[in-house]
Amino acid sequence: MKTTCARKGKRICVSILILPVFLLSIPQARSEPRHLQRNKGEWPQKIVSLAPAYTETLIELGLKDRIMGVTPFSDYLEETRDMERVGFYTQPSLEKIVSLRPDLVLVADYVGQASISKALERLGIKVVVFRHRGVKGIFEMVEEIGRLGDKWKEARNLLKEMEEVIDEVKRKVKGLERPRVYVEIGYNPLFTAGKDSHIDDLIEIVGGENIAKEIDKPYPRISQEFIIQKDPQVIILPYMGRGYTKESVKKRSGWENISAVRNDRIYDDIGTQAIAIASPNLILKGLPELAKRIHPEVKDF
Repeated sequence: MKTTCARKGKRICVSILILPVFLLSIPQARSEPRHLQRNKGEWPQKIVSLAPAYTETLIELGLKDRIMGVTPFSDYLEETRDMERVGFYTQPSLEKIVSLRPDLVLVADYVGQASISKALERLGIKVVVFRHRGVKGIFEMVEEIGRLGDKWKEARNLLKEMEEVIDEVKRKVKGLERPRVYVEIGYNPLFTAGKDSHIDDLIEIVGGENIAKEIDKPYPRISQEFIIQKDPQVIILPYMGRGYTKESVKKRSGWENISAVRNDRIYDDIGTQAIAIASPNLILKGLPELAKRIHPEVKDF
């Protein structure tokens, strides 16, 4: 699948791994603080990104030329074709990262990257880890990367565009019935998106009700009995090309009476990057795509 990060004309095609109150605390676009003003040489010029969300954001903000290395998880991005690979997301290579002599490494808040983060810090290499979850965390990531890369104006414009998409979607679904939604991010065993995940936030924004919203884990393992009992009206399968299609879901034992199955409201055509990667494009592209599936009665998302 050939994709691009460009927003104007070609937004990234997106396929897994994303409450009214939280939106009130989303950082608002504002003027650049005086304390962020630095000389050009003080800004990072050689950046290694260990998560595709960071890579997408760097590219969106015009920092592509500063990216020295990425993981293969970013291979769906055309812009990364000639970039150095520094090992898998789950186990990056310390030796490879150090060989690139980065002055900034963006590390994922993932247990598999914790040791890399500590090792880099011991070597005196600047490390930034984004620990906030949900859609709010995406806004904070954009703001911070814009600050780190001296791209405050670009970050401000991007944040404004993201806010506008959210506001527009919320306006269009206001007052509509909120169907129960199940997003399957893993099968055999079954995993879904729970509290504090960006997918849970997305479902709330587009006017749905996440069947796992009460589970106090971002990506909990669940049982078939749990899904059947919750009786989702919409099922979203974001992992394209993994053999789990809407037709295979219909054949699962005991699922024939689930509302989404009976009414043929199973969607396997969104794609992983669209609602799985917590980047700006998750909002710019993924949010409207999810809204179309949950509220097909609204024709102009």
